[in-house]
This record gives sequence, C-alpha cells and structure tokens, in this order.
Amino acid sequence: MPSENPGQQAADPTDRRDLIAEAATELIAQDGMRALTHRALDARLGLPAGSASYYFRTRDELLAATLGHLRAYPVRHIQAAELAVPLSSQGTDLEGMAALLADYLESIITARPHHIKARYALALELSGREEFSDSISDALVSRAQAVELFTSLGSSDPQTLAAGFLALLEGLAFRSLVEHGAGALMPSSRRLSVFREAIASYLLGVAESELPA
Repeated sequence: MPSENPGQQAADPTDRRDLIAEAATELIAQDGMRALTHRALDARLGLPAGSASYYFRTRDELLAATLGHLRAYPVRHIQAAELAVPLSSQGTDLEGMAALLADYLESIITARPHHIKARYALALELSGREEFSDSISDALVSRAQAVELFTSLGSSDPQTLAAGFLALLEGLAFRSLVEHGAGALMPSSRRLSVFREAIASYLLGVAESELPA
C-alpha cells in the first residue's frame, strides 16, 4: 500500500495494526457489530481508502485481530508472576491479590469501557464459532493466568475454580456497565470496594477449602 505521505517513513505495520484493532473496539462499542467495516475504520482513523483491508483482508481477520488486541491488554497489565503466590499454612496475602485484580477491573472500566462493551458484542456475535471461543474467553482476564493462580493456591481442580472466578469477574464488569443512578446495586462510588470484597471472598473461600486440616 503506498504511503499517504511519500516524504515520510511509513508507519510501523505492528503499530498500524494496533491502531486499527483499537479503532475496531471503539466502533463496536459505539455503534454495534454492523458498524465494523474496513471502510468505517479507514474513515475513523483518517487513513487512505483500503488501508484497513490491506492489513486485514477479510472480516474474520479483522475480528481475530480485534480479539487479539483485547486479549493482550490484561496480560500487559497483570503479570502472571504477580498472581502466582504459593499458599502455605501461614497463608498468603489473598486480600492484596484481590486488591490487585479489583484495581485492574476498575481501571479498565474507567479508562477503557469500550473494551468491555466490544468484548460482549463480539462474544454474542461469535458465540457459535469454535475458532473464536478461546479468544473470547480470554478478552477480559487471561484464562491461563487464572488457572495458574488457582494452581499456585494448591487447588486440586484449578480449571473449574478458574472458570468460576472468570464468571465472577465477567459479572462484576457487566453490572458496572449496565447499572446507573441511585438505584444501582453497584454505584460507582462503591464499585472498587465491592470488587475487592467479592474477589477476596472467592479467593479466601478457595484457600479455606483447599488448605489441609
């Protein structure tokens, strides 16, 4: 694809792909899945016609790139090493771990709510397509990191506990987006504390059940 400005070096392909994928999440969150087209992305980013289709030739390639972009965000902001804290008879700072996860959830809801909205829209659109199932499940918090967390806590069934934990985080994120006003069960002023209490309760419950008597 010719550069829009031949006198300047072309944008790095990786950066351009990230820009397009991020714009895709914004379009989906704002106007729904039907709004996601190559032409709409070019217009939103002020790119020459055909730019988005140069990097992502088909709609499926564009959807995969958007999901990949969403999956990369939590991995960049929550390192697996921060969650892999072995559980011993002396205990571990599970409340601190809950605070870490709650802070992450609050930050993404506050700074990037379009990521969560786009993730739900993509999940509904692609729910019947097996090739996208793993990408969808990892778009809020990495499933592999969640499994590693419960493995480090000594769980005998980390896969099941990770699935329940991810469902808890999904529910917290969803309710925070759809509820507004004085009648909300989770008003924004209390959201972070609700997150911390809910996540800590789950982790402490797991720790209590998995520790030897």
